[in-house]
This record gives sequence, C-alpha cells and structure tokens, in this order.
Amino acid sequence: MDSIYLNVKKVQEAGYKPALIGLAHNKKQCPDKMSVVAEKLADKDGGHNKFLESIVVWLDVCGPRYFWQEADTFRISTKQSESTMHTLTQELLNIDIHDEKAVQKFLKDNFEPESCSPETLRWIYEAAKTNDLIAVKKRLPEGFLQTRMWCMSYKTLRNIILQRRTHRLPHWKEFIRQTLEQLDHPELLPELSARVDKKDNCPA
Repeated sequence: MDSIYLNVKKVQEAGYKPALIGLAHNKKQCPDKMSVVAEKLADKDGGHNKFLESIVVWLDVCGPRYFWQEADTFRISTKQSESTMHTLTQELLNIDIHDEKAVQKFLKDNFEPESCSPETLRWIYEAAKTNDLIAVKKRLPEGFLQTRMWCMSYKTLRNIILQRRTHRLPHWKEFIRQTLEQLDHPELLPELSARVDKKDNCPA
C-alpha cells in the first residue's frame, strides 16, 4: 500500500454538561446521574441518543484532496479550509524552483508521499507565475494536502464511525483512530475495532 498522510488535532470540545442536563429533563432525574444513562443510550438510534447532537467537537484535520471529497458526504457539519490560491501558489512562488532541495521540501510539506513529481510541481509553478488559477487547479494532484477546521456533533461523528470504520480507504480508519484518542468522552461512541454488522457498512 502506498504511504498515506492524515493528521487530526482536536481544538475544542463542548456541550457534554448541557447534553446531560437535557437528558435529565427527559428522564426527570438529577443531571448528576445522567452519565451512566448517557452511556446506555449512546448506541440506541431512532431518537434515543439525540443528546449526542448537543456535544460538539472542533477538529483541525490535514489530509489529501481525495479524502476531503469523501468527507463532504457528511453534510451535518461545517468546514473551513485553506485556500488553494492563497496557500499553495503564494508559498510556491517564494521558493527557488530550480533548487532541488527546496522543491523536495515543498513536496514533503504540501503533498502526500509519491503523489506529486518535481516536474508536475514546476508546471504548477509556471501557472502560478501568470496567476492562472484554472491552470493551477487543473494540474493539482489529488494528493495535495489541505487543512480544514471540521466542526461536528458526536451524532455526526457516530455516523462517520459506523459507516467508515471498515472502508477500503485507509484514511478513514486513521481519522477515527486519531479522533477517538483525543475525545473527552469516547465511551459514547462506537469503537474502531468493534464487530461491524452489515447495516453499519458503507459502500466504498
């Protein structure tokens, strides 16, 4: 398998306490007792785990363009991303395109391993010099790394895990693994290594 790149960093997480208060209203019980109830209801869809919608996490994710194309399937979330024109072209024009070390460093910092050749980068450079945005985008490999701030609820994250934990694109397992390691309440979400029923599978 070719080398892949994906990096997830949790920026912030909020809403656990309000979610438990809301759950307490529903059960007419004390919020202090709701953490146990929340764990029991977390994997019960059909409205029983709607409190997960109140827990929100902000993730700073750097991955290749072809990963982001699939990530856009999950619409109950928001994303703010780097601009191709402002980040790629301006930084590229600041290097000496004839300096092999500078070219290799730029490739390492901006593209997934083995996804862009020095020759392709020089084509992009020539387009950037003339401020030809269309030509830049036409030549940009799918392995171009883009960072996005991805904001979603635990409910959306639950859907991602259930649908993508057996996906043939390895970036999804890596995304789930890194995310679960950083969350405050992973006990409310499915495990990456759990047995997957047929209903959980998502077509590749």
